[in-house]
Amino acid sequence: MPEGLPLSWVESSGWIVLSGSVDPRSENRALALSRQFVDGPIAYISFSDDMGDALMDDMLELGAPAGYLVDWDERDNNEIYERLSPAGMVVISADSASAGLGQIVSHTVAHALKEALRRGAVILFEGAAAAAAGEYRLAEDGGIASGLKLVGNALILPSVCSIAESASASAARGKLPEAIFIALEAGGALTLGPERHIETWGDGRVTIGLGDPLNAPLLDERHIAAE
Repeated sequence: MPEGLPLSWVESSGWIVLSGSVDPRSENRALALSRQFVDGPIAYISFSDDMGDALMDDMLELGAPAGYLVDWDERDNNEIYERLSPAGMVVISADSASAGLGQIVSHTVAHALKEALRRGAVILFEGAAAAAAGEYRLAEDGGIASGLKLVGNALILPSVCSIAESASASAARGKLPEAIFIALEAGGALTLGPERHIETWGDGRVTIGLGDPLNAPLLDERHIAAE
């Protein structure tokens, strides 16, 4: 881990991949797929207009094993848990923030993803969906809401180049002066693995913002170099 970055995430033998954008041309999907070491299908959660067809087709072209789309219309907690927890990989993808993303932030989904990670699964969050992985997230009304808490004390900002220059980040910093802000530029990804292993992928910058709890507007913004 880069020195001085107090990042924490769910302890497991699995991998959490936070990708700043939904881009089949980037290498992030292929790299995430290469980290799948446990048996199990791929579970897909997509908030795109095509219901995930393009995502699943692209993953199959990359050599992904068989998979299935998790149907949110069922809204059955037991069914959702049984679809997510045994997966060898879970891909959660969203082109843009929407009210629908709030559906995945639930105790059921959090428990299922943690169980999958415990087994060694890869959880890939793409685009706006990456915001759900932190302890906090920006709500649709601009306020602060709870996330899945896979990454502790963190607020994740997909498709953001600079935390200091982001109006939404600045507003959130006043409410969360002690939180860690993670900005993921389009094309970049932050990867968190076993034994506190951390990597950056892709051609976009990953920026970590450490705030000053005594003076919220001050920000120690650090770029993480790609591996």
